[in-house]
Amino acid sequence: MQTISLGLIQVDTPGTPVRISTDPSLLVMMMVVRTIPGFTGKTYLGLAGMNKDSASKTGVLRILSEPPAYGPQDGEAVPPSSGGQGNVVQVADYWVDADVAGEGVIVTCYRA
Repeated sequence: MQTISLGLIQVDTPGTPVRISTDPSLLVMMMVVRTIPGFTGKTYLGLAGMNKDSASKTGVLRILSEPPAYGPQDGEAVPPSSGGQGNVVQVADYWVDADVAGEGVIVTCYRA
């Protein structure tokens, strides 16, 4: 298995989601999204068109809690939807938003 670190996916303007990757050919077996110690606001994982500010949270898949100063960080593992067979998660399908400018998430991908 190959590990691919995409590093910090930073949101410059809250309410303007950032695409995790612009490379539509980046297919992985699993993607892990984690909050960062020291950041102070919530972050959001979602799909294109996500709106964290709407009452229905349109397109939001997961709200990640404010990270603690130490200890386990909140996060989400995005597994393949087809029973785990190969690299089927398209990273470019996922977006991140944040409540605080300059904050975001660390993204790590795993390729078979």
